[in-house]
Amino acid sequence: MKAIGASGCVLLLLAALWLPVLGQEGDLEKAEVVRTGMTLVGAAAGLAAGSLIGIGFSTDAIDTPLSDTLSLTIPVAAVGAATGALAGHWMANVILKHQPSPLFAVIEGAGLGLLCGVFVGGITFAVNFAIAHPLLEVPEGYWGRLDYLPAMGMAVISGGFWGGFFGLLGGAGVVPLISLYMGF
Repeated sequence: MKAIGASGCVLLLLAALWLPVLGQEGDLEKAEVVRTGMTLVGAAAGLAAGSLIGIGFSTDAIDTPLSDTLSLTIPVAAVGAATGALAGHWMANVILKHQPSPLFAVIEGAGLGLLCGVFVGGITFAVNFAIAHPLLEVPEGYWGRLDYLPAMGMAVISGGFWGGFFGLLGGAGVVPLISLYMGF
């Protein structure tokens, strides 16, 4: 008798877990389009941010050869693209789970964009500084009174600030469009 009762409980649990999935068969294709699109948009935004950060740092230094510019920009752009793809995919999953109305989507999008931008900007800018510091030839005192660990912390904070600022703007514009597309 206990085995039958336990089997029944397991079957009821599995049925309860699968009911939301079975009820949304028509929206699964749209949801996958949103996940894929947000992953690609996040990767493209991170790639652009990483490229601009790397190029900006190397052009700010004095007489930087092209090889040093590429040695800085390519890894930073790759890190930006990878973190942007992760953040975009996470953001799409959260949006699809919460299903915000178009009006609330502006607020939720701004918050999610802020979080994703802080993540992408903080990591990308810190990697940029870690590579640029030993690579670029700059005049004495250019980096300030440099203690490496506090400078890395400031790189994370400044990258997080600017990434969060631009992510807030992007999220506030993109999430309402997703909400309208999905019909929330």
